Amino acid sequence: MRTFVFALFLLLFKCAFGQNGFQFETDKDKIVIPFTFVDNMVIIPVEINGTKLNMLLDSGSEPSLIFSFPENDTVQLYNTKKIQISGLGNEEMAEGIYSDKNTAIVNGYRNNQFDLLVILDENLNFSSRIGIPVNGILGYSFFKNNVVEIDYKKKRVTIYRDRKILNMKKLKAFTALPITVVNDRAYLNVTAKLDNNKVDLKLLIDTGLGDGLWLFENDVIKANENYFEDVLGEGVGGTVYGKKSRLDELEFSEFKFKSPLVSYPDTASYKQLRLVTERNGSLGGGILKRFTILLDYNGGHLYLKKNSYYDDPFNYNMSGIEVQHGGVQWIQEVDKIRDDSPTNVLNVNDIALDNSTLKYKFTLKQAYEIASVRKNSPAETAGLKHGDKLLKINRKNVSNLSKQKIDEMLQEEDGKTIEIEIDRNGIVKKFKFQLKKML
Repeated sequence: MRTFVFALFLLLFKCAFGQNGFQFETDKDKIVIPFTFVDNMVIIPVEINGTKLNMLLDSGSEPSLIFSFPENDTVQLYNTKKIQISGLGNEEMAEGIYSDKNTAIVNGYRNNQFDLLVILDENLNFSSRIGIPVNGILGYSFFKNNVVEIDYKKKRVTIYRDRKILNMKKLKAFTALPITVVNDRAYLNVTAKLDNNKVDLKLLIDTGLGDGLWLFENDVIKANENYFEDVLGEGVGGTVYGKKSRLDELEFSEFKFKSPLVSYPDTASYKQLRLVTERNGSLGGGILKRFTILLDYNGGHLYLKKNSYYDDPFNYNMSGIEVQHGGVQWIQEVDKIRDDSPTNVLNVNDIALDNSTLKYKFTLKQAYEIASVRKNSPAETAGLKHGDKLLKINRKNVSNLSKQKIDEMLQEEDGKTIEIEIDRNGIVKKFKFQLKKML
């Protein structure tokens, strides 16, 4: 599973993202938000300036982002200006639009000073990779003012008005772990065993990371000899490359995981980021989903309770191919027209550039194709290529399969035979290979 990473910093001007954060606009003691759970990531409904969007809940993202817009609808954004940004990836810069003083509402949880970035780069839109429309990323301002509970089994987020919830009987079943909050982002100290050596780690708690664990290599933290090179994800700066491997062990408090998967991004992918001192990586959804969690930024604690995912194996794609919907696309609906609207208001999906307007809509193609093929993988050896359009997997029409189901078929068991029928430039071809366990 390829992930998407959006730790950013701005290059052309300084701004303080989401200073006030979200507040209750209801008299209720708590707000419950159902979510969609895909690839270890939490997708929640958010209303921005009156327009309903689906956004990834990401405690690790500095700004909130919009990178696609709902079809047949418009998002009005205020106080816009063009900027250059850089982030995880191997390329240098990307262009974005910064907007502040917007209103964001999540089921009665409201932020009237909501800042965000608009990025019109379809390569950073991961809707095609996870198989459902996602319009952007809701960042850490969501977490900073109240206790937030994420129940991965019941698929709901609960925000509590008062920290008195932490004194209730239900918390007796949770384990409290101290966290450090730096620049409104939470960090947890854990212990890892690498090649039988114990190492203390400081990890960003990152609900937007689909993988369980990312570590930055240095003189002490290094991948063991059993690893393979892979594409780890996409960032604002471009593709993130690195290694996939396993730790001997990961431990925090009484919780212990044997042989968890770990990814090591190339140094070139994050060398331009302003990392918090002594940070060693990120703790993502592949680990967090094994608990019901409560994040209490103001009290400096993370509360954990095991759920039925706790003992699930740490699986990965053994085929070597990443499958996605047939892509995302921006379709120009009308020709360039003159825009005489005020320069500090941006109507999206009308993108205002150079005193003119281009009208677009965002669509998710209803087909599957191969997004990438890992070197020396079973799929590459069999002859599959990037861009091949999938027709059948194990004699099942892919049009009847969800993206999630296809991913499951490609990581089921070592030695399982996979038959794939594809369309390559109008010619139907068939391939067969066996899944191979490399870690």
